[in-house]
Amino acid sequence: MKQAPFDVELRVLRHFIKAADAGSFRKAAAALGIRDSSISRRIRDVEDQIGASLFIRHAGGVTLTLAGQRFISRARSALSQLEDGAHEVIAIGRSEVGHLSVGLFSPLASGFVSNIFRLTTTRIQMSK
Repeated sequence: MKQAPFDVELRVLRHFIKAADAGSFRKAAAALGIRDSSISRRIRDVEDQIGASLFIRHAGGVTLTLAGQRFISRARSALSQLEDGAHEVIAIGRSEVGHLSVGLFSPLASGFVSNIFRLTTTRIQMSK
């Protein structure tokens, strides 16, 4: 039996994690600067999509179900991986990481140009 694709926005994962950490949709919403009904509705949509309740809702707030406990570790890991990837790409975009290959015409490979490359390489390695 083929499963339907799982499609959830990153912000909804953040809302889910914040609600679990806060133990309350109201507290999570206040921390995120949004309405608590918005968090509740988005989490309910995810629960409907996956076919399992993530939270036990009670007067004092919310508690993770067994399914929610399993899902939160995956949600945290997924967000962490994506954030790490974004930071890496940002660093590459700023030329903070990566490599540069330079080819030299044989007569220029010695003397003044060679000294410039040697000094530049030494400075780059020292700054790391």
